[in-house]
Formats: sequence, structure tokens, C-alpha cells
Amino acid sequence: MKKRLHVAVTATLFLGVGACGGMSQVFTPIGAETPGLTRAEQELFEKGKTVFAMAEDVDEGLGPVFNGRGCGECHSAGGIGGAGEDLVLSRVTRIGAGSGASYSDLVALGGPVIQRRSIAELDPTCTITPEVVPAGAEYVSRRITTPLFGAGLMEAIPDSEILKNIKSGDPDGITGIANYAVSPITGQRQVGRFGWKSQVATLEHFAADAYLNEMGITTPVFSVDLLPQGKTLYDVVPEPEDDGEDLQLFADFMRLLAAPDPAPATLASVRGSQVFTRIRCAACHIPTLQTGNSSVAALANRPANLYSDLLTHDLGAGLGDGVVQGSADGRHFRTAPLWGLRLRQFFLHDGRATTPDAAIREHGGEATAVRLRYQELSATERAELLEFLGTL
Repeated sequence: MKKRLHVAVTATLFLGVGACGGMSQVFTPIGAETPGLTRAEQELFEKGKTVFAMAEDVDEGLGPVFNGRGCGECHSAGGIGGAGEDLVLSRVTRIGAGSGASYSDLVALGGPVIQRRSIAELDPTCTITPEVVPAGAEYVSRRITTPLFGAGLMEAIPDSEILKNIKSGDPDGITGIANYAVSPITGQRQVGRFGWKSQVATLEHFAADAYLNEMGITTPVFSVDLLPQGKTLYDVVPEPEDDGEDLQLFADFMRLLAAPDPAPATLASVRGSQVFTRIRCAACHIPTLQTGNSSVAALANRPANLYSDLLTHDLGAGLGDGVVQGSADGRHFRTAPLWGLRLRQFFLHDGRATTPDAAIREHGGEATAVRLRYQELSATERAELLEFLGTL
């Protein structure tokens, strides 16, 4: 039987969780609200959670083509707001073509995300068929659902905290690029932190994008429908189909959703955390970033133990998908936050890996030297490192 370390100070040293000397760590249930919210914020969280889990219908603007009827259909692994549990149902297809200044999201062919379902399954009078990858798509990228746990903490991290981790002259050739995003709501330019290529900076933007591209619902942020496969639109609800109320509730739920606490450490996982640092996994998967000011006091000026720098890195041709999003080209992806790793079933942007070991072995580009060190570890060291990851 593995010996568990329940002393919170040990977790503080090795897993980056807050603690009081000698007392056991108090764990927040997965899918619960961030501790320390006001009563009003708790009520917002519960209301947002209800809307997040609810299935949309045709008379609410769903479709005419879509990938899911509600956010909770795909964000469910470990608890509501998590990653996808079913690789087929929760994985979407993103397309693009061209390069450089001529790169295109193929809006004329239906937009950057293929919507694989149609409201014909709900409305027998509708003849719109689900979208398929058009002939004009040069790049086809499968994308799995990213977990949303701790999203409010990530949003509250100042740009300066992210930018300070861009490297120059790194011995392993690690650099990192900040992917700036312009908010369609405020027009402000900010360092991105959400999405597989850090292409979105705020949760309102993230929610509006998902509403349009995954459910076919327009909002005041994105008020123009994408034509299914670029053809005639079948629509029965005036634009915008959501007046912004549900959109804000989605954002509130994500903002107030708690970060996942790590599982109790073991002696092996403590040693594994040291291996993690020694072979330089932590050069990109930085254990802790600090939040700044926030309108939610419980998110302000505190550590976020996400194991990511939120920058994008060149991960090599093997993982490259050709898709350009902002300043992240076809080989660049965001350093995936590792908190909540133990709750996921699929890894890497397309879910090709079903274990952390397999995911590490796929790393290339800037991560090549780290991957080679991992492969050169003894069987015991590798097992300890994987046990450490299994506590996150």
C-alpha cells in the first residue's frame, strides 16, 4: 500500500497548494465554486451552472447546425466544467487554408469550426444537413474540449506575469510567444490564455465564441450567423438569439468555478515532482503564477497552481496542425495547464494520447530536449514522475 502524505506543509512544498502548518489540506469538491465567494457570487455561480448545463432548443436559437446543445454535453470529465469524456462526441474539427497574410478561416465555406449536427434531428421541417470538411480546407485539426476548472484564476493573471516567462538564450531552445487577443467586447488588446493556442483572453469572449461556433447561437458579441457550409441559412429566431444574459451567466460560472486541488501526495510523487523540475518540465509547465486585481475578491492576488506559463510554444511538426490563430502558427500550442490532469482521459490538442506518458513522448520542437531527458530516465524515476502527474 502506498504511503500517503497528508501533511499540508508537504503539499505546499511539492504541489503548490496553500496550507497552514501541520493541518490536513481541505479539498474543494471538483465542479464546486471557488472558496471564499460572497453570497451574491455564490448565487451567480449556481445560476450560471444551471444555464451551463441546460440543453438549448431551436426556439432559443440553436443551430441550424451545431456540435452540442449545451456546454455541459462536452465539459463533464470529473465534474461539470471539465474536459470531454467521450473522444468522438466532445472533439471538434477546426479548418483553415493558406499561410501568412493569406491564411483564411474559410468563413465563406461555413467558418473555422465544422458543426457536425443539424437541428433536423429536432425539427423535421428542416432540411439543413450537418457540415462536413469542405474541399477547400488545407488544414484539418481535431480539437478536444479543454477543462474550465480555475478559469477565473487564469483570467485574473496579469499580462506582465505571463510575459516575464518569455525566454531568450535558453539552453534547451525554449522561448515562448504571447498570443495577444483583441476583445470583441471592449476592443482592448490583451495576452491570450484560453483555448489550445491561447487565442482568447477573457471569459466573455470565450463564451461568445463557443455559443456561435459550437451551438450556432448569436449574441451581441457575435451577432451574425455563420452560414452552414457557406450556403443558405435556415433561421427562425431574430438576431441576436441570446440577448447577452445567458452569455454573461456562462462567463460568471466559468469565472467562479474552483480550481482543482491536487490529490494527497505520496513519497513516490514527491520524488517525482523533483524529477519534473530536474528534467525541466517546469520550464514551460510553471507550477504557480500569481493573480492580480479582480472584481472577485476570492480570485485576487493569490497563487494559481496551474502548471503552465500560458504562452504558446513550437511543439514540432509531429504535433503541428497548420491552423493559425493570432500569432500562434501551425506548430504553436499553449502550454496546457496540468492542474486537474488526473481527471482527464485524453491528452494533447487532438486527444491522440490516452496517458501522460504517451503525451510526453509526442512532444517535439522546443520540448525536444526535455522529452529526451524523460526517455532517458530510469524506470523508477519515470514511474515517480508519472505518479506525481497523477496527483495533479
